[in-house]
Amino acid sequence: MNKNRILVLSDLKDFTKIVAQKAIFLAKKYENEMDVLHVEDESFLKFFKEKTECSLNNSKEILKSIYKDEAKVFSKCGDFIKTVKEHIKENNISLVIVGFKRERTLFEDIFNGSNLSSIIRKVELPVLVVKTEDKPIYKNILIPTDLSKASKKNIEYLTTMFPEANFHIEHYYKAFFEDRVKLYGFNDEEAHDFVDFYEQEAQKDLGNFVKSLEIPKETKLFVKTKKYIDIKSMVDESIEYKTIDLLSLSVGTSLSIFSFDLLEHSTKDVIIYRIDEDEIA
Repeated sequence: MNKNRILVLSDLKDFTKIVAQKAIFLAKKYENEMDVLHVEDESFLKFFKEKTECSLNNSKEILKSIYKDEAKVFSKCGDFIKTVKEHIKENNISLVIVGFKRERTLFEDIFNGSNLSSIIRKVELPVLVVKTEDKPIYKNILIPTDLSKASKKNIEYLTTMFPEANFHIEHYYKAFFEDRVKLYGFNDEEAHDFVDFYEQEAQKDLGNFVKSLEIPKETKLFVKTKKYIDIKSMVDESIEYKTIDLLSLSVGTSLSIFSFDLLEHSTKDVIIYRIDEDEIA
């Protein structure tokens, strides 16, 4: 992981201590400095202005008792995403860490303007979403790729963040009209050749994509093409079979529902990176 600062965003809910344990572990392992930021929503506190300072001080003291001397703690009042982005800009932040373990679904959060969905949509930095209590030894990282510029930048960034990890890059392809080829008069062998063609093209495209990656030669890559069936079940299968520790998702300017679905249902921690492809050379 590079030497810039980590920013932990804390909502002081039940998962706070688990997030703290993981953040402290990562900061020590990669020798990063760390900030912890709690933001009180100004739309709520404006009705209780006399309580603002007391609330902020209490929040800060709670976080200091958890992080002790391992991080600088900040407690601020204001617009959440604006406050977060200002802190990122002013403090050379390279990674944001948040926790996600709630009753409400992430899909519901998207339409209720939750902090997590706002972070993912508006912060152009990797966001590590802590979902489990597992020790954050991210040895095997699964990266589903669509071979886009955003995916390329994400992989290149990950190899600098976790240089010792094994990166499992998977590209899912579709054999278009596979279910109809026999209706068009194809026999079994011809139908098989039809599917093979798409597999070979996918392997060729993935090979060219991997060659284009600007990463250290010693990076450990494991690449595979898989015929698309269902994105969630395919990712779940890979996580279980390959003992994956971390799922990595990259998204372009437009966020897909399937990315949020994977994030919500993943049984492992997730690192998600929104990248504006228009700004990639």
